[in-house]
Amino acid sequence: MVEQYSFRSVALFVTSHGFGHASRACAVAKALTDIRPEVRFEIFSSIPQWYFSGTLDDFRFHQLNCDIGLVQHDALNTDIPGTLEALADEIPFKSTQIHALANKLTDTHCELVICDIAPMGIAVARAAGLPSVLIENFTWDWIYRSLAQGHPAFLTYADALEQVFTNAKVHIQTQPVCNPVSSAIHVNPIARSPRQNRDNTRKALGLQSKRSMVFLTMGGVPQEYPFVSRLHRDFSTIDFVIAGIEARKEWAAPNVRLLPANSSHYHPDLINAADAVIGKAGYSTIAEIYQSQVRFGYFVREDYPEMQALVNFLQHNTDGILLSAQDYMSGDWLSELENLLAVQPACRQQTLNGSLQVAQLVSELLST
Repeated sequence: MVEQYSFRSVALFVTSHGFGHASRACAVAKALTDIRPEVRFEIFSSIPQWYFSGTLDDFRFHQLNCDIGLVQHDALNTDIPGTLEALADEIPFKSTQIHALANKLTDTHCELVICDIAPMGIAVARAAGLPSVLIENFTWDWIYRSLAQGHPAFLTYADALEQVFTNAKVHIQTQPVCNPVSSAIHVNPIARSPRQNRDNTRKALGLQSKRSMVFLTMGGVPQEYPFVSRLHRDFSTIDFVIAGIEARKEWAAPNVRLLPANSSHYHPDLINAADAVIGKAGYSTIAEIYQSQVRFGYFVREDYPEMQALVNFLQHNTDGILLSAQDYMSGDWLSELENLLAVQPACRQQTLNGSLQVAQLVSELLST
């Protein structure tokens, strides 16, 4: 007989800035429901609902653009004018929207608000009289203050959001942290865990277990892969799996597997099954690579403040090669592929997944 639980509702506000923060939020939510099965999440985000369904079984979804973050042309290039224009329309938050959302939290009996760098969630929690938990490895006020060195208009929004972020009851920083705060609680990298082993994932993809597999992933922002034809022409003995392709055909060539963004193959499984991963240095990919200890060839957005902390972490805690973003579109980075596959992974001690640390902290808050 299945044991029944009376639900404890928790609101989860997730930034709409790519899929990386949503994957971190999913990892935390999954870890919390594993130890507190009575918790049900009310998720507020403009990240597609299917993305959360890939990890979580029982939640209610509310379409909401929680923050502007940064407007991007693609995975590697930021639209500064577009970002400033969008911020002018959204900051400060509209009081009518904040109070309407606070009423929704009351109607859904939420006891707590968790925010993955989405400042609106903190403002809504305050309006609803609820405690809020901020999870971040950077905050938008820090990003905007860094960008203000070249674009002073960002200072207004940095000042406004800094005030919002200080209202969080609990502040959690997850490695790799960009701007360490001494009063915050620091946890290990937060990653979704694989569901199946390497061989089963390769079998599900229709790949041979003994051939080298390279997984390409550029995060949740649409990105072109203009070098696909070279993968078959120049590297026919290697199998490539590419995520986030808007295409109906699943095979581009005998050794190239194309996967849509909404794929049935779980992203952490694909990383765990790979001999090497090629992609943008984004938080969730880094955390999942760190957990699976897979080689990583990574591109960075050189004008983005978060990158230095991420690259420092990668260089000290993972096995890989920094690739030039200027070489991405041309495919010239492929000259480094054999070197990446030849890297001998260091034997590193496994650390506790930060999602478990956060889940325990949140569970204690629910018990008070």
